[in-house]
Amino acid sequence: MGPAVILSDGPRLLVVELDPARVAATVPLGPTAPTAATQYRGLAKGQLPPELVSAVRGLPPDTILRSGDPTWTAPLARAIGREVPAASVPELRAARTIAHRTSGREDRAFLLEVARQSLQEALASPEEILISLAREEERVERALGREARAADAFQPVPGTPLADYADDWARARADLARHHEALLARLDRSAQVQVPNLASVVGERVAARLVAAAGGLAPLSRMTASRLQLLGARRRPSADRGPRFGLLFRGARMSDVPVGRRGAYARSLAALAIIAARADATTRADVAPRLIGRRDRRVETLRRRSR
Repeated sequence: MGPAVILSDGPRLLVVELDPARVAATVPLGPTAPTAATQYRGLAKGQLPPELVSAVRGLPPDTILRSGDPTWTAPLARAIGREVPAASVPELRAARTIAHRTSGREDRAFLLEVARQSLQEALASPEEILISLAREEERVERALGREARAADAFQPVPGTPLADYADDWARARADLARHHEALLARLDRSAQVQVPNLASVVGERVAARLVAAAGGLAPLSRMTASRLQLLGARRRPSADRGPRFGLLFRGARMSDVPVGRRGAYARSLAALAIIAARADATTRADVAPRLIGRRDRRVETLRRRSR
């Protein structure tokens, strides 16, 4: 008796025996694409269709079972009561050949629904929410800057419709500023929860933007301090001098440091930020008080040297 492979085939599961070569069971995942996609994504969490368990248990006792997806091995083993290792590449190819189906409209709708649900789940994670808020806050801030510069260049003529327009425009800018303040408050709360150490060391807005610029907390924690220091630096000040810092330009206490010493402070702040990010990404230990003490001592040292 040859092995039997449990594999997915669009909105259904197949139990394919390799010897004899046949499809032993077909288990529909649901009547509609959303239902089938939800059931499919639940397989890795142990939510197995009862029909699949019954079909597997109905196989001859000496049948060797293989899983077509490595994430199903543990749930299948728990449900069936024996090991179900992942199928090898040759076994998967043989099973697909025996199933011999071509993807149709039903399969495409199912796969698109799986992708949509997976994307929604990923975007709903707290870290992705923090990244989205950081990018939106940056966009709104740029919009405020553009509007302020345009307003400075605009010349309303008293007694004309331009004056009335200027008043309406001013109210719109005020509404946008209030929206930005509310967005900043929401961003600060999210940063304090997701990256508490980093937010304490560099500030909530800078911490969120660093995570967004790196593409996540894990990539940020794997960076070197010198790489983090330059995150967000878009251009060289001159042909013979590179940037000293990017997003850290707005880091906590940067304004307390003399201008000529800010590059040195950025290097120190980047080193502390990496330690904080690694703590947030791994142990979640509260290292902020120690790092803040080192940061503040560095600020005082640089201030004394400038005198």
